[in-house]
Amino acid sequence: MSKDRAKEKLEKIFYECDRHILRLDSANSFLNTFMPLNKDEYQSLSDEKVVYIDQFLFRFAKLQDTMGQKLFRWILICIDEEVEGKPFVDILNRLEKLSLLNSANEWRELREDRNELSHNYEDEPEIMSETINKLFKKHYKLIEIYTKIKDFYNKKCK
Repeated sequence: MSKDRAKEKLEKIFYECDRHILRLDSANSFLNTFMPLNKDEYQSLSDEKVVYIDQFLFRFAKLQDTMGQKLFRWILICIDEEVEGKPFVDILNRLEKLSLLNSANEWRELREDRNELSHNYEDEPEIMSETINKLFKKHYKLIEIYTKIKDFYNKKCK
């Protein structure tokens, strides 16, 4: 694969991620006015607050998916790393060695936190509020990882 093709692909991925971050930041600004949640607050959320929480969670998930499914592989391709057929854990370990991830475990934890949300239900307000709070507190880690990778791209691939 040509380096030009990788750069073209990465530019599209960065654009996509930037859009998710823009919406995530917008939701975050609103959420800052009432977060963290407790069980009772969760049960009495206004429709407006639910819309912003939904936007936050959706964009968190989309950003994480785009990074995990596209960005990580393409940044390695851009620096001539072989990724074809490699397990995701090997990709994470390589990103860690390049200091693009603080640790592969950090990414796994972010993923587990998000998956926890999808396995909980509206009728479990205590668990739901705790999970939303956890993602709200940790979303900056996702953006930090993205920023490191984008900076790396600008220094090493452009």
